Amino acid sequence: MKRIVHLFAVLLIMALLLSSGTQLGQAQEDNPPPEEITEEGDISIQAAVQGFIPVQGRITDAAGNPLEGTHQIGVRIYEVPIGGSPRCFTSEWINLTHGLFTLNVLCPSSVFFGNELYASVSIDSDPEMTPRLTIYPVPYAMSLKPGAIITNATSGQRALEVKSDVGGGAAGAALWVENRSTANGIGEWVKARGTDATLVIENSGSGPLLKAFGGDGGEDEFRIENNGALMSKADTYIFVPALDAKSVSTGASIEYFGAGNIRVRYSSTGSKGLVFGIPIPSVLYGMAVEVEEVTIYYDVSNSDTSITRTSVFKQYPGGDFGGGPAFDYLVEDTTARKSTGYTSYSLPVNHWLSSETGFITVALTINYDNTAHFLDFGGVRVRLGHHPLY
Repeated sequence: MKRIVHLFAVLLIMALLLSSGTQLGQAQEDNPPPEEITEEGDISIQAAVQGFIPVQGRITDAAGNPLEGTHQIGVRIYEVPIGGSPRCFTSEWINLTHGLFTLNVLCPSSVFFGNELYASVSIDSDPEMTPRLTIYPVPYAMSLKPGAIITNATSGQRALEVKSDVGGGAAGAALWVENRSTANGIGEWVKARGTDATLVIENSGSGPLLKAFGGDGGEDEFRIENNGALMSKADTYIFVPALDAKSVSTGASIEYFGAGNIRVRYSSTGSKGLVFGIPIPSVLYGMAVEVEEVTIYYDVSNSDTSITRTSVFKQYPGGDFGGGPAFDYLVEDTTARKSTGYTSYSLPVNHWLSSETGFITVALTINYDNTAHFLDFGGVRVRLGHHPLY
C-alpha cells in the first residue's frame, strides 16, 4: 500500500545547536530531560541536550487520507542523499491519530560536525520512502553542546570564525575559553599535523602579541611584545666563579682552586684592592635586563682582616670629566664584612641595563691586618629580572 509522509520538522539539536526549536516533540516520554541549573547558575547543556533529533510528521495514504491506529514508524539518518548506510536509526510502534506522529532519533555526537544529513522514513513493512529529506541547521543557537565537532573540508574556508567589534579587556574578548576544573583541566589544546605553524598570533595594532596570567592574581607574568620582545616574571640566576678576579694592589698571591674559588694573600698589610667583572646579558630576547640582586661569596680567615668596602659598578660607554668611563654605583657598602659566608645586595635604583649599558664590575677593598691572613673569594651570583612589573 502506498503511503505518503509529510514531515513537519526535523530538528538537529544534538551536536551543534541548542535552539528555540528544541521544544518540538517534548511531550513524548523518551524526550530529552528538562534543563538543569548548575551551582554557578549556568544551564547544563549536557543534561538538556542529549543525542536526539525530534521528528514530527503526518502519514496519509495515496488518496491523501490520514492513517489511524498503531503502525511501526522507522526513521534513518544518512550522510548521503542516495545509498550509503544509516548513521542513526529509530523504530517505534506509534498510535496514529489523524496520521500524526512524533518520535526521537537517537544519534551519537560523532555524526554531527557541520555536514549535510538526510532523513528517510519507513512505515510498517514498506521500504524507505524517497527522496530523503535534507536536514538543515536551525538559524539561531544559544550555545554549543559539549562535544560538538566543527569540521571543514573546503580549501580556503575557515572551519570557525569568531569576530567582535567591541573592546573592554576580558569582558569584550571575541572568544573566551575556560576549563573550570580545579584538578588538571586544560583550557585549550591546539594541534596541527602539517608543516605550517600550530598557532599564529597577530596584532595589527601596537599592543602585545601575548599576555599570560598566573594564579596569584597579578598582572601578566609572561608577555610577548608587538616587536617580539619577551617579558617574564620568572627571574634568571647567573653564578660567576671568581677565577677571573684581578688584584689592583701589588704583592698579591692568588691561588686558584678547581671549584672556581680563589685564595688571596698579600706580602704586606694595609688596604688592598680586588676587581671582578660579571659577564651578563644586558638585553635578552629584545627585553632590557634588570639587575635585581648581587650576592658575593667570601670567607675571611681572621676577623682582624675584613672587606671594608664593597662596590658594584654599572659602566656607561661615555667618559666622565676625569677621563675614565662614566658609571653608576649599584652597590656602595662601607660596612666591614668579617663573616664567613656571603652578603646579598638588593638593587632598587640604577639597575636596568640596555643595549648601551651592560658592563658590571665588583670591586672589593680588603684591609689586611696580618700577612698570614687571607681572603677566600668564591664568586658572585646575580639575579636578573625580565619584566618591568616585577
